[in-house]
Amino acid sequence: MNGRERFDDGVLIACAVLAAAVPFCFAGYEVKLATSILVQAGLAAALGLVVGPAGLVSIGHAAFYGLAAYAFAMLAPADQPADLLATLLASVAVAALAAALVGAVSIRSRGLYFILMTLAFGQLGYHLFNDAGIGGSADGTYINFRPELRLFGRVVPFESTGDFYALACMVVAGVVALTWWLRRSAYGRILAAARDNEPRMRAFGYSPYRLRLGLFVVSGALAGAAGYLGAAQHGFVTPQALSWHMSATVLVMVLIGGKATVSGPVVGAVVLLLAEEMLQRFTTHWLIGVGVIVIAVVLLAPDGLVPAAGRAVAWAATQLRHGVRRMRPG
Repeated sequence: MNGRERFDDGVLIACAVLAAAVPFCFAGYEVKLATSILVQAGLAAALGLVVGPAGLVSIGHAAFYGLAAYAFAMLAPADQPADLLATLLASVAVAALAAALVGAVSIRSRGLYFILMTLAFGQLGYHLFNDAGIGGSADGTYINFRPELRLFGRVVPFESTGDFYALACMVVAGVVALTWWLRRSAYGRILAAARDNEPRMRAFGYSPYRLRLGLFVVSGALAGAAGYLGAAQHGFVTPQALSWHMSATVLVMVLIGGKATVSGPVVGAVVLLLAEEMLQRFTTHWLIGVGVIVIAVVLLAPDGLVPAAGRAVAWAATQLRHGVRRMRPG
């Protein structure tokens, strides 16, 4: 493990500690905000999985998020809480199936054409729910109860803000842990090698198409897990959950945090959403402030905040070591 990966792991641990501290330091609205940030961080981590190792820039990942959300809304009973495990697995399966269909077609193209293909599929999903009368059309659909865990004869509800935050922490932790494992595994290394030199990987007998398709399906499934949480938290789903605007926003999170790192998408989600929250409290023109922040990050840290912070820490450590050596006698 090199220094960059160690710093990346350190940032992940710091994020986990901060997430665990939220219920002890805040209550009410702040915990709800933290839950929303967690959900978006999970979606950003899922997208970062394909943007980083595979080099696939998708503008349609919100479609998998929204499809899973709608799947949960349609599976949830109107008069009682849904079974958590059954509806979560079903919603993730719907997202994975959609990702398999989209990826099977889109991954045959590369670069700008891949971006356009994912954008087209994403907008197809948006208009399917917005215009075709499915799931309440433009008005969306409501979910009356949050799901509950039924296991070994016991029932664990998640209606309270704190309990649902704990559930979101567990699911998002699982999403991030899986992205960490895939990026650091031999599979992730091979994908990165195929991204950098596809002819050589073909010569070694690997199929870049199959490798990328498998990762795209996993990424879509993880985005579906985030979509399930988003629907359960807010209690309603609208077609905007599938729109390209949401996909683009999540892509910005990945890029400002650092697509080459596991923690980068998580950090990008936290920074962007907290900046939006703070700016909205001070001005009605908060989008201008968000734009200034994004421009500043692109100019000062073009490969993302986490890699830039890692270089700054490494430089400071080097200077400290040199200073200690100069202070030693003889």
